[in-house]
Amino acid sequence: METEVGGDKLKESTIPGRGKKRPLSPTSSPSDDGEDTPMSTSDDDDDRWEFSDEEQEEEGEENDEDDQGMGPFTVDNFPRFSSDHFEQTDTIYRYPGIHLRGPPPLSLFCAFKDYPVGVTKGRHWFGSLYQLYDESEISLNNAQTIDCSEHCHCKATDLLQFIDIKIAGYRHTQPGHAKIFGFFAARDKIEPLRNYVYRRGVDNYEAVSVNQKTGMARLSLTSPARGICITSHALFEFELCIRTEDPSEDEPKGDVLIKGCTEISNMFGTESFVKTGRLYGEKCALDVKFAVLNIAVQAIVDVEILRAPACGFDLKLYARTSGFSDVIRLFEGVTEAGRRFSSVVAVVLRSHLDLRITGSLIDNSHLSNEGWTCRFNSWYHGTVDKEVES
Repeated sequence: METEVGGDKLKESTIPGRGKKRPLSPTSSPSDDGEDTPMSTSDDDDDRWEFSDEEQEEEGEENDEDDQGMGPFTVDNFPRFSSDHFEQTDTIYRYPGIHLRGPPPLSLFCAFKDYPVGVTKGRHWFGSLYQLYDESEISLNNAQTIDCSEHCHCKATDLLQFIDIKIAGYRHTQPGHAKIFGFFAARDKIEPLRNYVYRRGVDNYEAVSVNQKTGMARLSLTSPARGICITSHALFEFELCIRTEDPSEDEPKGDVLIKGCTEISNMFGTESFVKTGRLYGEKCALDVKFAVLNIAVQAIVDVEILRAPACGFDLKLYARTSGFSDVIRLFEGVTEAGRRFSSVVAVVLRSHLDLRITGSLIDNSHLSNEGWTCRFNSWYHGTVDKEVES
């Protein structure tokens, strides 16, 4: 296989978009910032790129109970709450051991369209602030671009980076994999339109394997259209459904698993951190793992497959940002020659972005994976091109 990777590290004064190129920054090390996840301290920790969801879940099952006799929730004892304001702000936090048996709870607010009939659009908690009545999406075509060829107008800002989203506590009773569709998007105050990181229709569902004990299943995220600004707050908005097929129905339909919104705050944050929060719903929960990176820039990773076998090959593209050890899945799947795709990743200014590419032929299970790892330094502007061949 042969691929070409390019990375634009950019920072705009309001919205991180594409600007004119300037020289790259010198190498510098990230600070020892972080909340939930420590930063990586070794350049040669290739083993940390390899992970298995099944192995992680098995490790959790082996340690069913802690010193206080409270192990992780299972589908049999998983707490389930409505989006009622009282339940989400009072009852859920009084639930025995809820902070010990899972990620810290986040308050789930009802979806804008489910707000009581007769209440004006501005009365929803976040209706007017994030313009929830507008379901338009952000795209690269409408993202702001600033010309810095004569003078750099860039300013630092804080960015949010999604790492992982999982369904938890879902009792899957249908045969085979669960067929998930719906959306998960973020809105910021710079341009409060939907910035999707997950979006699938009922006919383009994702078949996921659900752990029968914990009810957990990981969703495959896509890249946001641009960096997600979180100077003080940002909003998560979502509606996830499971596809159901009834022989008596002419077309497949879906049942809602969890929907609503929640607001994330970084008003008093002074250091970058990684955090996992759990949103409790009536049928399942949603575990959202994200990083808040202070004084960050936007990196655009452009990948083009220059040559590939006729049968194609299995490609995995992973990233780690700003010295944190958490692995971000940028791409996993079968690809072929001529294909191009881009990913947006937030990176702390004067830090670095690590990329890891592995590939193997899809018609030869005995062929070992070919791997390539490289580090890119971050600055306001700059482009680095790398060609990978094996």
